Amino acid sequence: MTEKEKLIEMLKNDPDIQRYKRIEAHINSNKELKRKMAELKALQKQLVNAKYIGKKDAILSFESRYQALLDDIENYPLMSDYMALQSDINDMMQAIVEIIETGIEKDFE
Repeated sequence: MTEKEKLIEMLKNDPDIQRYKRIEAHINSNKELKRKMAELKALQKQLVNAKYIGKKDAILSFESRYQALLDDIENYPLMSDYMALQSDINDMMQAIVEIIETGIEKDFE
């Protein structure tokens, strides 16, 4: 088994990733929640664009709508777990990328 295959297997068997996938499947089966998540993502993009071009009124409006929708989404069962796991898994993936990049850089020294 290659190192890549070992890493993939380790990630597949990670309890946090398994729980995240189960919750994600549950979320994806809820059409209303799925719609709200897509709307939240769209608001996030609009907010980033408004910040980039410096539209202060639009920024305040998007921030307010984003926070209200986020609060609504967080009231769904399992959403706080889902978001916490998402953050933890993202941190783990960033650490893995950093380890790989450091290893590659050492090979070129």
